[in-house]
Amino acid sequence: MKRILVVVLLGILVTMGFVVSTSVAQEKKEKPAVAAKELRWHGQLVRLNTDTSTIDVRKGAIERRIHYDSSTKWTKGTKTIEMSEVKDGSDVICMAKTDEKGEFHATRVDLRR
Repeated sequence: MKRILVVVLLGILVTMGFVVSTSVAQEKKEKPAVAAKELRWHGQLVRLNTDTSTIDVRKGAIERRIHYDSSTKWTKGTKTIEMSEVKDGSDVICMAKTDEKGEFHATRVDLRR
C-alpha cells in the first residue's frame, strides 16, 4: 500500500514539474523583442573603407568595425557634412545600433575637433 502511494505521489510530482517547465518555456517564447538600443563609440578613425562601407574606430587598445549606409548621417557638431570630410586619424563619435550578429551599424558619425 505504501509503495502505491509513493509511486502515485512521484508520478504527480514529475507531471507537475513537466507542466511548469513547459509553461516557463512558453513564457520565454512569448516575450516581445527588445528594441535595439543606440550605442556610442568614441575614438580615432583608423580606416575608412568605401568598398565595404565600414569604418574602423580605435578607442584605446580596442578597435571596432562599424558599418554605414546611405541613411547614416555625417555631422560636425550640429552641422551636416559630407562623408569625404572625414579622414583617417580623425576623432569621431559613432552612434550605432547592433544587429543580431552583434555588428555595429552607424546611424550617425560625428566629426570632432
